[in-house]
Amino acid sequence: MAEGHADSLCDCCRYNDVIPDLGTPGNRERWAALEAAKRRLFHTLDLLKLPHGTEGENIRVPLSFSFMADALPDQGLWRSTASQEKVYTGHANGHITINVKEADDVERERLRVDMNESHRTLIGHFRHEIGHYYWDLLVKGQDESTSCRVFGDHNNPTYSDALEQYYQQGAPTDWPTRFISAYASMHPWEDFAETFAFYLDMVAVLDTALHMGLSRAEYDGTLDSMLRAFHQVGMAVNELNREMGPLDLARGVIAPAVREKLAYLHELIQNANASSQAP
Repeated sequence: MAEGHADSLCDCCRYNDVIPDLGTPGNRERWAALEAAKRRLFHTLDLLKLPHGTEGENIRVPLSFSFMADALPDQGLWRSTASQEKVYTGHANGHITINVKEADDVERERLRVDMNESHRTLIGHFRHEIGHYYWDLLVKGQDESTSCRVFGDHNNPTYSDALEQYYQQGAPTDWPTRFISAYASMHPWEDFAETFAFYLDMVAVLDTALHMGLSRAEYDGTLDSMLRAFHQVGMAVNELNREMGPLDLARGVIAPAVREKLAYLHELIQNANASSQAP
């Protein structure tokens, strides 16, 4: 084995199908940011003991990633490349694609404002798309009836119809009483993914807070105790952020309808944990 080279990939890089073109200036740094976010994601998944694996391993839906670009940076802006199709950040059959532009802080903030999103972060994309992955892995063909009861019927309307309606009409005015985000109101699949991402937000923030010695982050494993701990930590961090200007970390109130969805995910994740530990 040559010096500086390994004969196998690490537990995160082995999931990569496509990485950015490292010949493009700045892409090495963007790839590093993508991998840093992906490693935070995998830490949280492993903390929850959620199953995942690659093609050829004992997993019903193999997981993989592609980090691709449909545009090139040009003096701080991004210009389209006519030779390529547009790359959409998304998930399909266990494969997660992230547009490399999302690793550019300026471009991501521009998109956040253009899309009227309260938050748009790199780690947030990973947590959202992995929510779609776990719908395929843990719900599809197994627990769809319960998911429909909690999140709504994902077959009616169709995803394409719901997407068109959302971008024409926007979210309903009462979305905060029923959904974790405006985008979650678009379709039950997006509601699941957005709520799943928020659940991972809570677990990751509380895990870090506990390791930083914050006693307010302690909880007993129940959903209610987790919500209380996240509220306490979140409100403290919100006040610190307001002193310096960044966006709030945590929302102030979780609506009852959202709590019901989180309760479903809490049980789903615990059951997946128990199944993965079974001999």
